[in-house]
Amino acid sequence: MPEKQNLVAFPRSARKRKQLLLAAESLKLRRLTRLRSMTGWLLAVSILLFTAVHFTLFTPASIVQNFRIVRTALTGSDGVAEGTVIYPAGSAGAAAPIAGGLAVLDDEGLSVIHLGGASQQIEAMGYASPALQSNGGYLLAFDRGAYNLSLCSPLSTVFGLTLRSPIVTASLGSEGTFCVVTDEVGYKSAVTVYSTVSREDDHHLWRWRSADYYVQDAALSPSGTHLCALTFQQNGAQLETTLQFFDLNADSVRASVPLGSAVGYTVRWLDDSRVAVVTDQAAYAVDRRTGAKTAAASYAAADLLGFAFGNDGFVVAQRSFSGTERASVTRYDKEGAARATLSLSSDPQSLSYVNGRLGVLTANGLYVYDGAMKPDWKNGSAAAAQRVTLTEDGGAWLYYPKYAQRVTASSARSEEFTDDNANPD
Repeated sequence: MPEKQNLVAFPRSARKRKQLLLAAESLKLRRLTRLRSMTGWLLAVSILLFTAVHFTLFTPASIVQNFRIVRTALTGSDGVAEGTVIYPAGSAGAAAPIAGGLAVLDDEGLSVIHLGGASQQIEAMGYASPALQSNGGYLLAFDRGAYNLSLCSPLSTVFGLTLRSPIVTASLGSEGTFCVVTDEVGYKSAVTVYSTVSREDDHHLWRWRSADYYVQDAALSPSGTHLCALTFQQNGAQLETTLQFFDLNADSVRASVPLGSAVGYTVRWLDDSRVAVVTDQAAYAVDRRTGAKTAAASYAAADLLGFAFGNDGFVVAQRSFSGTERASVTRYDKEGAARATLSLSSDPQSLSYVNGRLGVLTANGLYVYDGAMKPDWKNGSAAAAQRVTLTEDGGAWLYYPKYAQRVTASSARSEEFTDDNANPD
């Protein structure tokens, strides 16, 4: 007769099984049971913390985006033109280069897209009138005429703000600093500087409110210690435009430079001492220390076709009717002196000026010139593009209604050209 085996039925209940294991005679078994229990609790807490910090990854829009990334990685980019990135929402309210990729602000939010189709949503937004600016390390997204803005890195949101007054415009500075022009209750306008280093709850560093002037535009100097505001006021039937210079360690105006009855468009710093300002009648280079104003270009309001700023000067495009010439683009240095002029047989649709290189987008394509306005390379496939932005590495982004394309001098449709006139050979 076989011996009776000593068998113990293992409980089906997880709780009872755990109690049985914790009461086991083996010390090793009891320790393993406790370790497994602790590991489970740590995993659960980690999941909860990750979900709380990265909750935007689990929105419907983010889930759709993540699915697109996986699909792109599995299927590749067959059928997509070289250097092309598709806007996640099918269109873009604003776009700007950042960290080797392209930042896109659309109805779903702010995303950074890289060549190959991989994209990452930085923040979900619903801006009615979106605007986007970028520099080497930051993105500034804001809603014109509304109250919301966000400062972002290429990977995440640094901080977001809901202002009490509607935003007129904003300008991104360096090292996580930016200024915002708002319509302020009880004042004509206000300019506020915000920064990542501010100790205030709303991240503001400096503020100027004016009961006398409306502010059209404002910009921070490269060092972040000075600010220039393009302002205007109504004197009877006369419009008076004035540049106001500030030091951020003081609340008062350091210098005022009158620009007459012109309508100001924008102002940008060329270095820590000089700014370039464009109006409907002329473009100037202005020294903040002396207030000296150099008229770089003069024109009728209808003849101004475009302008762009760089770190060594700026360019202005004007209408022209000399022979076959229909437009001219002139490069000015920081002192406002003309250095080179380019004649075009068709109007420029978009200009970009970076590191001494000029990109001109016309109905015939993209044409890139060096600092002396000598031809470098062209791309005839860009004829349908709406806007161009040159990048510091020598390439360019072309923007279309539903996608953007990255092109360089070595792209398939790019070629050298020698004709100074912006027509295809």
